[in-house]
Amino acid sequence: MSDIDAKIRKLMAEMPNAFKPEKAAGVNAVIVYNLTGEGGSVWTSRIADGQCTVEEGQADDAPTLKITMDAKDYLDMMAGRLDGMQAFMTGKIKVEGDIMLASRLMTFFS
Repeated sequence: MSDIDAKIRKLMAEMPNAFKPEKAAGVNAVIVYNLTGEGGSVWTSRIADGQCTVEEGQADDAPTLKITMDAKDYLDMMAGRLDGMQAFMTGKIKVEGDIMLASRLMTFFS
């Protein structure tokens, strides 16, 4: 397991603990994170009924939002070293599906 893979796993495991349900009121979404490159993996997060769950792998149901980006860039974005909007504008993040949800997603977590 690479260092990047280990950090991604830790980050995904912590996601439900960092979730702020009041910020995601009324949201019912399936979000797929397709992380590429070294340490890359696929994860599915579900936000519904004031809860957030995360599991490794792609959901069987169609995602509301699919985010594709390099695993290292994802870590940098989560650590505040890479601005999400700038990454999107420069093509480091590819988003399929609900763009408005993508723009609000970071506010759902502390």
